[in-house]
Amino acid sequence: MESSYSAPFAQAYNQRWTGFVAMVGPKLLSLYEQTCPQEEHSVLDVCCGTGQLALQFLQAGYVVTGVDNSEPMLAHARINCASFVSSGEASFALADAADFSMTSRFGLAVSTFDALNHLSGIDALLSCFSCVHRCLLPGGLFAFDLNTVAGLRRWNNVTVEDSPDAMVINRGMYDEERRQGRIRISGFVRQESGAWLRFDETFVENVWPVREVTSALLETGFSAVYQARPTDLTTPISDPESETRVFFIARV
Repeated sequence: MESSYSAPFAQAYNQRWTGFVAMVGPKLLSLYEQTCPQEEHSVLDVCCGTGQLALQFLQAGYVVTGVDNSEPMLAHARINCASFVSSGEASFALADAADFSMTSRFGLAVSTFDALNHLSGIDALLSCFSCVHRCLLPGGLFAFDLNTVAGLRRWNNVTVEDSPDAMVINRGMYDEERRQGRIRISGFVRQESGAWLRFDETFVENVWPVREVTSALLETGFSAVYQARPTDLTTPISDPESETRVFFIARV
């Protein structure tokens, strides 16, 4: 899983792309506390980004380990969660989502904001699932979201966002034959000095049939899997392919 997240892009991400985890964080917390042992308050955040989701769990009394393959993103995570890093309740490490290991075991693993769509193929996705499975305690939960084909088809557009601190241009496309989305994100972010830094990043997302992802989870060793909408993680949905984004909820 390659990363080209530059420091200016990580700054823009930290400022502008926090809304999804702000919405879904409380739902993930509620899901876990309804279905798992109350005494196990350990979380593995795969592709943790700038630590916005980790912070929600930390503030709720959890111990969080975050992994990401972008040092600029991790630098923001350590700043955002600084007091918890100092107390030893949070740690953030550079790692590839498709190839990592942990000495600790966790009650909950999460990966949000379609981070796993960035994996290069189904083999990399399977490898990620295996890594996560090895890190979970018996009865543990793995919750992650993926863009579907319907979601990536929405990338066929150009959007411009402008604010006093950043300007962002998104140019997206979806390749039906390859089942692959590509987006170029360019812009500028204002520094504390008043200077502006430019970023120009291109990202690729792959998409797989929901049944293929489910089969990969079961093949890895998860005992039960269902799909849900981000707005309601406790209710399985019958036609996940019709959604633009789905959460997979898998139990060891």
